[in-house]
Amino acid sequence: MRRLSLFLVIALLSATAGAASPRLKASVDTGVEAVITSELQIELVVRPKPAEAWSTLALRTTGDGANWKVLSEINGIGPKLPRDRKVRVPFGLVKPKLQRATMVALFPHDHATETGWLHRVTTGNTVEGEPLWKIAEWFTGDGANYASIRAVNGRQQLSTRPGEVILVPARLLTEAFRWSGPAKAAKAEVPAPAEDDPPVTQVESSISAAPGEPVHLAVARQFEPASLRYVRSGERPYATYRLKKGEALYSSVVIRFTGRIFAKDVNDVVEQLVAFNGIGDVSKLPVGYDVRIPMDLLLPEYRPVDDPRRVDMERARRESAKLTPQVEAKNLEGVHVILDAGHGGRDVGTEHNGIWESSYVYDVVCRLKKRLEETSGAKVYVTTRSAASGCKIPDRDKLKNLTDHQVMTTPVYPLEDSVVGVNLRWYLSNSIFRKASKASRPEKVVFLSIHADSLHPSIRGSMAYVPGQRFVKGTFQKSGAVYLARAEVKESPVVTHSEEDALYAEGLSTELAESIIGAFGDAGLAVHPFNPVRDNVVRNGREWVPAVIRYNKVPTRVLLEICNIGNADDRTLIQTRKNREEIAAAIHQGIVAHFGAKGERATPGSITVAGR
Repeated sequence: MRRLSLFLVIALLSATAGAASPRLKASVDTGVEAVITSELQIELVVRPKPAEAWSTLALRTTGDGANWKVLSEINGIGPKLPRDRKVRVPFGLVKPKLQRATMVALFPHDHATETGWLHRVTTGNTVEGEPLWKIAEWFTGDGANYASIRAVNGRQQLSTRPGEVILVPARLLTEAFRWSGPAKAAKAEVPAPAEDDPPVTQVESSISAAPGEPVHLAVARQFEPASLRYVRSGERPYATYRLKKGEALYSSVVIRFTGRIFAKDVNDVVEQLVAFNGIGDVSKLPVGYDVRIPMDLLLPEYRPVDDPRRVDMERARRESAKLTPQVEAKNLEGVHVILDAGHGGRDVGTEHNGIWESSYVYDVVCRLKKRLEETSGAKVYVTTRSAASGCKIPDRDKLKNLTDHQVMTTPVYPLEDSVVGVNLRWYLSNSIFRKASKASRPEKVVFLSIHADSLHPSIRGSMAYVPGQRFVKGTFQKSGAVYLARAEVKESPVVTHSEEDALYAEGLSTELAESIIGAFGDAGLAVHPFNPVRDNVVRNGREWVPAVIRYNKVPTRVLLEICNIGNADDRTLIQTRKNREEIAAAIHQGIVAHFGAKGERATPGSITVAGR
């Protein structure tokens, strides 16, 4: 039986105390009512039975009589339970069978299938329903599972609309909502599907890294509930995670929960955990070992629900989802795509065994440019170009290392200083955006900066960065002769991002990033195993957004890391024409899916819910 800490449960309920009237109420049993508050928190309101003691009520509702102390504290009632006082029980404490009955009472069209739980969006208004984050929290126990739910629902938007049916994949469900088979299902509290429920027309079959494993089962696995328990006492509050069979401290704990992915950062945090836990030998940690992770090291999504950083992150996601429009463009007609190959010239980027990042990402950009121009209606721009070979695609696997790249400003800038080069790219991008916006909607302009990572060698696959709103607000300007000599800088030297601009950009950029990462998975290309779409870089104890997307004015802008050159497998693959062409094809498909018409957004291998 899972438990919430007393402090956490009190925080959950006190957050809704004194709020507006509940959005939804339903009777679950005699004397038991389910409530969804205006903040979309679910709780039971229970009337004590005659002569019922606290421990008996706790056993009846939570499955553990010892929880009476928590319930007593939450409700501000002493050790004696009065019969005339209703008791509030948070959903996270409710026992599984009663959790299921609660959700069926609140959402009578919901039901279990072998594929997962079908949930019909009910609460909300005519514009916005329940956020995917909240649906993930209700049915999987972890809001961070929203991305996996989104992936199997045909690139569902971050927000929902009342009446939509969302499939929560079976492997993510908590015990309360799992399929029990036709024989048992007939006796369960779950009703048969309503006649007007849209059917699931295709079953999940995709995203993976394991040999022989269907592709997006791995994506579902990477977002499984974290099972963290929080301890707030002591000088340094911490969370605990119990190691499972085959899990290692650096990958299953550090990379997953702290977001560290660069080798030095991973090793530094491992050293901290070794000291904090008093670990003698990290290679001999037993299955079931409770690793203590200081709270200050955790990513926001893995902190307690009342933690200020998590609260701010969830608020930003909700607000950006509200601002994110659905933009459609058949065959990318009217779409403008700005492609930026990372590094170049004297700046080779990351380098391993003679393999330069700059040469290989430039080849991918040229392949993508060719695809877009020959098979779609998009207008394509590049920020850099090889002075000698242009964007000619060489017919070879291992590439020659080029040093003659130029930024295509007016006049061009030979890539000598990497910092100047980066800043001129976003100035150039902003100039292209101003002109393109006169011919198309701003949302039909996208900026994509393509890179290759140099991470901890155990990590494989692609990942993407989007401009997190908390990092990009403000006014920015670069000065100096090298900048002012360029027409694009003189056009508009000062860049300003308001709060709304930042939220709008985060939402649109996340849509594109998740669409591209989804296309990588659908194509069988490796994807970073944990949180493959991120709103900031974590390195050397700092959080930041790369300048090329931080100062950029294009609302839909993504920095895509196509592989990890620090990993031997990724490094071998990127040296083949076949892999680079597959990457270009996946990015192309991701852009197409981002602008896809309703009913056409899902890519092969995703779950499609008909009638959306």
